[in-house]
Amino acid sequence: MPRLAQAFSLDTERGVTARFALLAGLQEFAIWLPLPVLILHMTDRGLDLAMIGVAFAIRAVLVVLLEIPTGGLADAIGRKPIALASQTATLLSFAFLLVVSGPITLLAYALFQGVGAALHSGALEAWYVDKLKATGPSVDLQKNLAAVSVAQTAAMLVGAAVGGSLPSLTSGLGLPWPLSGFGVALLAGLVLRMVVWWLTVALVEEPEFDGKSSLSDALTAPGIVRDGLRLAVRIPVMPYLLFAGASMGIAMIAIETFWQPIASLTFGADPETSVVYGALGFTLGAAGLLGSLVVMRYGDRFPGGPAALGGISVLVKGGAMLLLALHAGGLGVAVGLALAYFAVATQNVPHDALLNDAVPNERRSILLSINSLVFFLGIAIGSGVLGPLASVTDPRLALAVAGGFTLLAAFAYVGVAVVGRRAAADAGQSARAIESP
Repeated sequence: MPRLAQAFSLDTERGVTARFALLAGLQEFAIWLPLPVLILHMTDRGLDLAMIGVAFAIRAVLVVLLEIPTGGLADAIGRKPIALASQTATLLSFAFLLVVSGPITLLAYALFQGVGAALHSGALEAWYVDKLKATGPSVDLQKNLAAVSVAQTAAMLVGAAVGGSLPSLTSGLGLPWPLSGFGVALLAGLVLRMVVWWLTVALVEEPEFDGKSSLSDALTAPGIVRDGLRLAVRIPVMPYLLFAGASMGIAMIAIETFWQPIASLTFGADPETSVVYGALGFTLGAAGLLGSLVVMRYGDRFPGGPAALGGISVLVKGGAMLLLALHAGGLGVAVGLALAYFAVATQNVPHDALLNDAVPNERRSILLSINSLVFFLGIAIGSGVLGPLASVTDPRLALAVAGGFTLLAAFAYVGVAVVGRRAAADAGQSARAIESP
């Protein structure tokens, strides 16, 4: 037991990362259990891609409306209570999605999912970064974030493989719904989310907020929000990073919404044969894990630094989306998904490192929430436009449009690199001026 306590100690860099990696990994596992068959579950319950797109757009708009106020609230009263509220709302959203049968239950899912997502962003990550930096001044943020990303993508790999295969594995057992069909993957995800909620209670310690979570503290949130918005404008790299964040939202919702309908053109969409979606889920999870491992091992040595790595990753991701859209056969789907999720992993870590390095500790949650806001704004735009487009034309066309836009987002990281070089040059001139007699 003492050895276990030491492994998760908040006094060491490794212990803090171990706690956050466990929570983030299990949460990712819960997310990915239903994800490989999520759209198939929704269409099997009578929904079309246009209706699904509208629901995702409503969810994203709600996140946009709530994102900044809830980020300020996390900085004001503590990250732990906001994280727990987020997990509770998300639990309820997937309970509605499990039994979805039409617009009313779909709207309930979208509303609770939006509230949960808005509360989630910036809360636990801000707690982790602050605890990590408190362990010492020489903490390598990108390396530790990459280690967490490895845990998340490993969980994604296992969750996608298991969740995609569950409907096929249970189809011949004669079990009652939702222990059969695509619903079994959603039910498994719900159970695991309950486990994550309990672990968050146990592992997230926040003595700096003990006894302070009161109404008076919550009322300081508007001032924190104003500070965050001012910083988002004044920090030179933030506009570029926020544009990149919006493009990430468009790309992610396009891939997640359309890869299953595109794959079904080749493999069909029956629960009895869902094991192929488990294999595809394993493929994209393995690619994401490989991307995270590459960043953890070589990211700090990538020529040009995090900005260059982010820009190259965007180009690979956009190209993979076009491949997936233009070659819907089995090989095209597998290779396109693998390249796309490899690039998602290699973009996320440098993007997060650039963002966290640019923001002050006391406003970390609100600025991470602003980044999440533009991500969900991208999701709202992508869902609202691409879902109906796919419904009236073809999901491959919608994915191709999103892929083309994703390629353009590489210019955002060019802007980050230019700002970084300018800042380094200014710092060098200032140093020389001080040294001059």
